[in-house]
Amino acid sequence: MISSKYFAVLAAAGLSISGAAVAQTVPQVPQSSPAMTIPAGTQARLPGAHVQAVAGGKNVLSAASPGVLGADGLPSIEGAQAGNVAGLTYYCTHHKLVLGTSPIVAARNIAKRPDVHSDEFYSLGGKGLLQMTDGNVFDIGTLSKDKRVTTCNDLVKKAQSFK
Repeated sequence: MISSKYFAVLAAAGLSISGAAVAQTVPQVPQSSPAMTIPAGTQARLPGAHVQAVAGGKNVLSAASPGVLGADGLPSIEGAQAGNVAGLTYYCTHHKLVLGTSPIVAARNIAKRPDVHSDEFYSLGGKGLLQMTDGNVFDIGTLSKDKRVTTCNDLVKKAQSFK
């Protein structure tokens, strides 16, 4: 009995020591060249990093896209049709960017329209993509939280205006 306990302890100690020896013999990964740094006072340019493509040849623009935001730092909601506004209102309530029952009621009322569910921009709106007047879409998730809240409040007002 006693010898089997000692044997078990010795076996466990031997495994842990042999495991440590194996871990020490793993070859080191060679260091790559250091990361490139950008000199102070220059601007980094990210070609195409702020544009994606979605179905229908539309581009997904972000807050980094030049000329997309207005002087107030917000995207224009003028191009958003009923389907897109309904999807975006859902997005805004789901992400708690607007609170209360008014946004939910507005989204449900507009979603009852027969033209909404067949609108391709309805599903894009549910993903946070705002229909622009030029046919592109804007990802409102790239805005700061206070700008997203303001945009969502504007979208709720627009949803309430649809009858």
